[in-house]
Amino acid sequence: MEAAALGAPPSPIDTEVRRIRALLERGQFGPALAAAQALRRAGSENRDVLYLMAVSLRYLQRIPEALATLAELERHYPDYSRLFQERGHCHVAMRSPEPAIQAFLRAVNLNRSLPASWNALQVLFRMTGHRADAENAAGQAAKLASLPPEILTAFGMFADGEIHAAEHLVRQYLLTHGNHIEGMRLLAQIGMKLDVVDDAELLLENVVVLAPDYHAARYEYALALLKRHKHVRAREEMEKLLKTDPNNRVYRTTHATICTGFGDYSQALPLYREILAETPNEHELHLSLANALKTLGRTREAIESYRAAAAVRPHYGEAYWSLANLKTYRFTDAEIARMRAAEASANIQTGRPLSSVFRAR
Repeated sequence: MEAAALGAPPSPIDTEVRRIRALLERGQFGPALAAAQALRRAGSENRDVLYLMAVSLRYLQRIPEALATLAELERHYPDYSRLFQERGHCHVAMRSPEPAIQAFLRAVNLNRSLPASWNALQVLFRMTGHRADAENAAGQAAKLASLPPEILTAFGMFADGEIHAAEHLVRQYLLTHGNHIEGMRLLAQIGMKLDVVDDAELLLENVVVLAPDYHAARYEYALALLKRHKHVRAREEMEKLLKTDPNNRVYRTTHATICTGFGDYSQALPLYREILAETPNEHELHLSLANALKTLGRTREAIESYRAAAAVRPHYGEAYWSLANLKTYRFTDAEIARMRAAEASANIQTGRPLSSVFRAR
């Protein structure tokens, strides 16, 4: 897992972005805005340029323009957490608590390492009478405050897609300061993202030795083992987790997946059905159950589960593909119409082109 081009000189836009950030830090909001707008007029759709424009506009109390800039930023970078955080700040400036809460929640759902969002949520939840939510936000903010700045920054970079920069930063910290639980866990997450699973497994193994009660890390360790087809050890880790939280739906689902890896369908099938009884709208669970039934040769039941997955999520290409891959299934006219409508949709995202399903009929 090596960072890409970390030693390369910064581009002219990167240099200008740093200058704009420095202007903001010095409170020179007008010059910062002018510099960002000049880059924008030059045709730059750089994420940071648009973001810094919005920040500058908010500090200048030009909130409607800031929100319009954030809307443009969202069109180009819909998963950028800090745009939603900035939108929350704008709504706070407009004294609109509910839209602010929704914006900050969207930000932390994308990136849990945003102290400003958690602190804002703590205040807003308390103001609106949501005491339990306020306490949760305060706990999240306190946890982030306990992290070294380098690790906190690396978590934020990773969440916003700056994977190689995050890896470089966390590696440097660990090399300088030695083992750090959250740093090691983050480096393992990066390894999983980059498909360097052996490194991730080793890191997480060390984490659970150092922090045996860290259940989130142990769960990630089990996933790394599962991805490396080490089903015996993965099951051992999941059994430890299920002892601590036997009703955890995520743990139970993963345990069922591991059982299918063993071919232990006597455990897997009841588990899938039990969880589906609780959450019948989980399309991926229907698919997992269908795949297990197909492996057992129970084709009629598998078809029912594949069709249930497609019913829950009508644009679920994997369900239709799985039906086509049975080789004997004949789609109804209504199903073909739904697939053609899905293929024509501008917003559809499928793992397999639906046109390939038509060819497989």
